[in-house]
Amino acid sequence: MRPILWGLILFLIGMVGVFGFGMIGIMSAVAGRFSLQLWILSWAFALLFYFSLPVAIAVEVVRWVRKRRGRAPKREG
Repeated sequence: MRPILWGLILFLIGMVGVFGFGMIGIMSAVAGRFSLQLWILSWAFALLFYFSLPVAIAVEVVRWVRKRRGRAPKREG
């Protein structure tokens, strides 16, 4: 599967995780409890959410450049 598809899948997983654990964290904060595990999970999913697509796009660009270099005729000099 292409890196951009993996990036999109990880982006969606991160989005659902940030929303889910963020809402659970907000509800527990309103109830007067603080959970370090929820905070860490929310940040981990946030990092996955924010960086999955840019990294996938960078990998796609690197693959495209490598493919283009392979097709270009070699110059003799």
